[in-house]
Amino acid sequence: MADYYRYLWSTTWPNLIVLFLIYGVILSRLGWKFFRTWRYARDAWGFLLWLAKVSIWVGILGVYTELFLFSQPDWFHKPGIIQGSVQGKSFDSGSSSYVVDIRSGVQQTQFYVDSYVYEQLNVDDHVKLMYLPARREVVRCELLGDLL
Repeated sequence: MADYYRYLWSTTWPNLIVLFLIYGVILSRLGWKFFRTWRYARDAWGFLLWLAKVSIWVGILGVYTELFLFSQPDWFHKPGIIQGSVQGKSFDSGSSSYVVDIRSGVQQTQFYVDSYVYEQLNVDDHVKLMYLPARREVVRCELLGDLL
């Protein structure tokens, strides 16, 4: 599991840092406004205005969070694990990515790997993969001995 989240962090850290900065700025501003309203304007109108601002900013934070979850859905999924044999290898020039076809039982699925793993794998190798379920990028690849 640590490999899974380490890989996710390495691929999405800029997005996460920006999201945390947005949260930090907005929540600190709302806290400061609450403190100033509490200290200087202890009337119901000031707190109602503060509540209106909170509701607007909560909506904005919700939109930013939803955009992050839309672009990086693997953060809230368990890693996928598959064991099978390599049926084919190819290079997709359109997306500049290496693709391997893995057959597990009757199901054949394509996964994206890096160039090092691509070079190490051969057709008919038996492998166990840990991968991101939404993007199908391989996080960890283990070569298994002959299963026969």
